[in-house]
Amino acid sequence: MGAAALLLAALCPQAQAARAAGGASPAYSLLVLEPGHTQTLYFELSGPLSRSSSEFYSCYVLTIGAGTLNVRIGTASSVGQDGSVIYAVAGLVNTTPVFQYAYNAETISYNAAVPTIGLGIFFSAILHGSGSPYYPIVMSMVVSLLE
Repeated sequence: MGAAALLLAALCPQAQAARAAGGASPAYSLLVLEPGHTQTLYFELSGPLSRSSSEFYSCYVLTIGAGTLNVRIGTASSVGQDGSVIYAVAGLVNTTPVFQYAYNAETISYNAAVPTIGLGIFFSAILHGSGSPYYPIVMSMVVSLLE
């Protein structure tokens, strides 16, 4: 547990600064996965990405055991009848960069082979909204380590 706290503190300097300033921490999750485990996360994105921490979501994944890391991200709530959004995920799996984007109800799916100890860092955000999207938009992220 102490190692996880140290890892989180190293990976989330913005959270430490926000706490020191009395502000709210950015939305993030820290997952530790072994082969055969899956975690489903839900989070809200309040609008297109600018400079506010409420407009992106961070997920830090530590894998213990070799396998295939599978990440799926999509909208879990309605974007709105007259609204449209482009959302994306960017980050790293070990040293491999990740960037994918999708529209409205499309799903982003990413797979990567990971060694016995692996690390994934994913940032999700809405890049552009048009019309009248229903903000905040609830997003779903499913992270699995397959054997």
